[in-house]
Order: sequence, then structure tokens, then C-alpha cells
Amino acid sequence: MEENKHISRFIEVLECYEHLLHAETQAIASKEIDLVESILSQKDECMEDLLAVKEKLSADPREDSSLNQFIEKIIELQQRNFSTFSELVTSQKEKKEGQNFSAVNKTQKKVRQTYLKSTHSRISRLWD
Repeated sequence: MEENKHISRFIEVLECYEHLLHAETQAIASKEIDLVESILSQKDECMEDLLAVKEKLSADPREDSSLNQFIEKIIELQQRNFSTFSELVTSQKEKKEGQNFSAVNKTQKKVRQTYLKSTHSRISRLWD
């Protein structure tokens, strides 16, 4: 009877983790970084609970085929979210670097135009 209680609690916490993963998916898609951070914190707490409940189980929950499938589904969701979030971070870095690069380019063009307009010296040919 006690084992059934622990299995039920394990499934309950696992379902909570799944819901957090779905919320994380939506937060990543809408690029709400503060919400993603909040969900990550909640996922950490949920994982601590999950591991604590798992310790109370007498057998590996993966030995049950339906639980194993559910765990695999959770792992796939986690991997997908990690991949999507990594792509978002990379994209944001590229955008930021692109903005910095274009700001530098604008400054260089202004300097170049200044030299080109005033005289046709050897300095102006450095940019050609």
C-alpha cells in the first residue's frame, strides 16, 4: 500500500514537471526570458521533489513500461526545449552582434565620407 502511494506521488510530480515543460515551451516561443527563468526555478524544485520521491520507491520506475514511456516523453520535451532555447540565445547574440557591427560600420562610413569629401588624398584611398 505504501509503495502505491509513492508511485502515485511520483506520477503526480512527473505530471507537474511535464506541465512546466509545456509552459517553458510557450515562454521560449514568446521570448519571455523572465518567465523562462521563473519556470526553470520551478522545474528545479519539481526535480528535487521527483528525486526525493524516487528514492522512496522500491523499484526503478522505468521498469514499468507505461511510466518508462512517460519518462521518455518528458526527456524528449526537455531536449526540444533546450534546443529551442539554445537557438533563441544564438539568434539573440547574432542580432546583438549585428547591431554593434552596423553601428561601427556607420561610424566608419561617416569618417570615410569626411575624408573623401575634403580631399582626394592617399588616406581616402585606404577605404576603397
